[in-house]
Amino acid sequence: MKKLYWNDKGRKTLFLICLAISFLAIWIYNFMTPLMSDDLLFRASDYSSPLDIFRQEYKQYMTWTGRSVLQIILKIFSLTPKWIFDLCNSLCFVLLTLLIYYNVKDRKKYDVFLLILINLFLWNFSVDFDQTVLWLGGACNYLWGIVILLGFLTLFRYFMDSDKYQFLEKSMKEGKGRKKAILVSAALFFFGILAGWGNENTSGGGILIALLFSLLYFYKKKKICPWTIAGLAGMASGFLVMVLAPGNKARGALMKADEVYSGFMVYVSRGLKINKAVNEYMMIYIAVICLLCAYLLYKGRKLEEFTDSFIFCLAGLATSYVLILTPEPMPRAYFGANIFFAIACIQMIQRIREEDTLLISLKTGGIVAATIWMFFVYTENGANLARILREVNEREAYILEQTSQGNYDLTLPMLRPEFQTKYSFMYDNDISMEEDFWINEVFRIKYGLNNIEAVPREDWNEGG
Repeated sequence: MKKLYWNDKGRKTLFLICLAISFLAIWIYNFMTPLMSDDLLFRASDYSSPLDIFRQEYKQYMTWTGRSVLQIILKIFSLTPKWIFDLCNSLCFVLLTLLIYYNVKDRKKYDVFLLILINLFLWNFSVDFDQTVLWLGGACNYLWGIVILLGFLTLFRYFMDSDKYQFLEKSMKEGKGRKKAILVSAALFFFGILAGWGNENTSGGGILIALLFSLLYFYKKKKICPWTIAGLAGMASGFLVMVLAPGNKARGALMKADEVYSGFMVYVSRGLKINKAVNEYMMIYIAVICLLCAYLLYKGRKLEEFTDSFIFCLAGLATSYVLILTPEPMPRAYFGANIFFAIACIQMIQRIREEDTLLISLKTGGIVAATIWMFFVYTENGANLARILREVNEREAYILEQTSQGNYDLTLPMLRPEFQTKYSFMYDNDISMEEDFWINEVFRIKYGLNNIEAVPREDWNEGG
């Protein structure tokens, strides 16, 4: 018993150390990611009180997008010093790893290898990590959106567990205990509104997951719970408020104007692009799921054991292919679908039993080798992020120095191409030698410049 206690204590300590390393790793990258793109145009002077946030969001809801919950989060962080966002966003990323962890069954207590596997998958296979996790504008719309959604689904599944449900079932039969059941139902309803009011396709996938788990519970238990209905109703309510926003029509019309095809060929073109995106962002997960499913079935496992993985796979596919209804989306729109597939894949890997020594050895050795490899990838890309941040800061200091002297027609250096890394969105948001490039206009507005001439760094003369 004493040995077991120390083993548990040791695993807990190592688990917490891994969480701390996970936080530190993402915080460093957040810290070295500068403000960019639309972040630079945010003017704190437009917000004299907290109510102005909601006024501006109502205007955006009516004219551009219905993602009000996530846009409010974005506006709040835009009004605060960036170090606050860096801290909160890093905590949010760690929370994402924990939510994925708690949605995987058959895990050990303080399963360190599972936590490391989740981090490896997120860092290497997430869709546009630089845009969806590190960039302020993207993280608030995608990372925070999936965390809110998974937070709801995790709580939803927690209450659906037969052992955890007993106190609620008992509460409904006792007059005094009904208040607790009502509170849980109300909490899930309002949490569901937030979860449904996120991203159009990802929230739709979340509703599908909650619905399928509810139907599965009904199939097994032959009953439905009030809190289940409340949670689903909340998600549906938030989702409808988002998709019915008047601003969506204006945004959709603007995006449709850029499409080449019309009529039926529009959907053919969109479908082919979705196929390409699924192949690029999800195929690694699909391949592992198919291989492990075939192997485990061959070993005598029952198909029902993989229900959780199948539900998340179906949600991932639905979240991807529902985009056929919209003009061509940005690749980051597949972020939620990618997370659903990641959960399905990790769940399938976790189904490998201890007695299958070959696969367990491959799994353990693979995680260790991938962790060592990730250390070198992280340090190399981190060094490039530091170099990019240095050049961005030097350029801003030069702009401020020149404008303080009354110079508003400036020649500015672009970032050195050799520092480019998949963990930085700056190269898509750097100034360009094309005078009418939109980022050049952002710089002119941000710093009050008349004209910008962008040149390669090696051709730039600070005095010229």
